Amino acid sequence: MNFQSSSPSSPIHVMLVSFVGQGSVSPLLRLGKLIASKGTLVTFVTPDFWASKMRQANKIVDGELQPVGSGSIRFESFDKEWTEDDSQRGGVPLYMSHLENIGKRDVSKLVRRYKDKNEPISCLINHPFIPWVCDVAEEFNIPCALLWVQSCVCFSAYYHYQNGAVSFPTETEPWLDVKLPCVPLLKHDEIPNFLHPSSQFAGLRQAILGQFKNLRKPFCVLINSFDTLEQEVIHYMSTLCPIKTIGPLSFFAKAVTSDVSADMCKPSDQCLDWLDSRPKSSVVYIPFGTVAYFNQEQMEEIAHGVLKSGLSFLWVIRPPMQALNLKTNVLPQELLEATRRGKGKIVDWCPQEQVLAHLSVMCFVTHCGWNSTMEALSFGVPVVCLPQWGDQVTNAVYLIDVFKMGVRLGRGAMEDRVVLRKEVTEKLLEATVGEKAEELRKNALKWKAKTEAAVAPGGSSDKNLWEYMEKLGVGVSEVNVLNSQKKPNMHA
Repeated sequence: MNFQSSSPSSPIHVMLVSFVGQGSVSPLLRLGKLIASKGTLVTFVTPDFWASKMRQANKIVDGELQPVGSGSIRFESFDKEWTEDDSQRGGVPLYMSHLENIGKRDVSKLVRRYKDKNEPISCLINHPFIPWVCDVAEEFNIPCALLWVQSCVCFSAYYHYQNGAVSFPTETEPWLDVKLPCVPLLKHDEIPNFLHPSSQFAGLRQAILGQFKNLRKPFCVLINSFDTLEQEVIHYMSTLCPIKTIGPLSFFAKAVTSDVSADMCKPSDQCLDWLDSRPKSSVVYIPFGTVAYFNQEQMEEIAHGVLKSGLSFLWVIRPPMQALNLKTNVLPQELLEATRRGKGKIVDWCPQEQVLAHLSVMCFVTHCGWNSTMEALSFGVPVVCLPQWGDQVTNAVYLIDVFKMGVRLGRGAMEDRVVLRKEVTEKLLEATVGEKAEELRKNALKWKAKTEAAVAPGGSSDKNLWEYMEKLGVGVSEVNVLNSQKKPNMHA
């Protein structure tokens, strides 16, 4: 395949197609902004129900160009058939099948439309949950790339599961441990649990494995990680696949001046103003992503455990997604009273990167999604790990046992138990008070320094990003000119 050459009448034009959810949209949009900032045209495409949230929160107009660095970005959407509250969306296999059928049609229409406007797509980049984007690229003879939004360890797990080179748990051997090349032994409940036979998310497993069946199609797999973070497994997998680490994208994005946001809610300064009023290293930050859900009993145990610890807290609590038909939790009165006394604050949304960078935050209670994992590393914040499913259980292993900047509060949904308030209190204090807490903090700050080195000019992720840009058609001379320009202070 040949890349479209850059010319005044036919700019380099990259189209990124995302799955739904903040954890999917955020890293893909960060990559889109980075690519645009180098002087290219980027079109960012999401399913319409999620695009509508972004439009409302960020004053986005579909198709309208917005400047980013020396380039520009615009937004488009697909799949306008199913509304946000459509009950069919809650059935994963049905929704994934629907998304593929409608997505191929709608994304193909967008590709044709921009070709007719003399803005042909130079490269398609997709999310691992929607592998059919590679089929669209192949149909139009357009080069495609994949942004892998999980760790390289998880990439290796899916790769070896698909090709059958490594034994995984089965219906008859559900407790089988897994030994991947260049990866510590993973217990049956520490592998990405979509791959476990007991997983309720077979539809998502099949979607991701569809990407690995199509792995010959992307000319490049971009991974939101960095070389020194997963050195051995990255080196090994690079001998099998054309992978390039370009992370942490959250840290890279700090260098891009832009008002473009992927937030599903309008940003508020309330939580930052509250943090400003708190002493240094005094607040526990508690978010659990936009999809993770705890039942009423578990929420009460977490709440009482936080209260008993005596620590100040900033807790992000969102109602469950409508299509999932889950009950909204009722918060204990004691928790609400604590917020009235100023001991804590509860919000339904906050700018996570700014929160983690705030001097008053000393600990991060996390579900261990990869975005949150990378942000904890980027800002040097110790973590209390309460994973649920997917790659979260694997990320928790690394945060605790490999990166050594976290403590374990739970083992995930396969554990099938309620974590008690006593455990919550113990782990919060372990991560914030005493010698263990100091060790966690030192290790977290070491990883922060390594993230800064990876994205700095000449760092591994910086070089890999530029190599990808050169493939797109940004010439070497232009790369050298842009690299020589003064870059924003990443340590501010």
